[in-house]
Amino acid sequence: MENPSEGPGATFIEGEHPSDPTAVWAILMHWLVAAREQISEQQAREAVEWVSDSLGIKHDDLVQAAGFIGHPDAANMTLGEAVEHYGGDPITFTLYMVMLCGGLVATVGDGDADWLKQFDLAP
Repeated sequence: MENPSEGPGATFIEGEHPSDPTAVWAILMHWLVAAREQISEQQAREAVEWVSDSLGIKHDDLVQAAGFIGHPDAANMTLGEAVEHYGGDPITFTLYMVMLCGGLVATVGDGDADWLKQFDLAP
């Protein structure tokens, strides 16, 4: 997938009833950073490999966002630097975060989307 920001996930943020991008970012970032505390570097690698193999996402592109889950080959970037790495487009970076969450669910969470609930923000 050469431009994931044009895929179906982009409608979640840009569609007829767009979500609040700040809330979307907060949830996704919290899930990824909280998961980082519970997974190994190998599990981070496996999540990236799953996304790359299953969705056809370029491995090197995905690794940059995977620093937030502790992938050992990722550069140590701030959120702003990560967005800039993806062309300064926050929607593109958001889609990479969604894909990483999916990879974690598929590999670490054994395909159970409820696995992510353990990382929900407190109400």
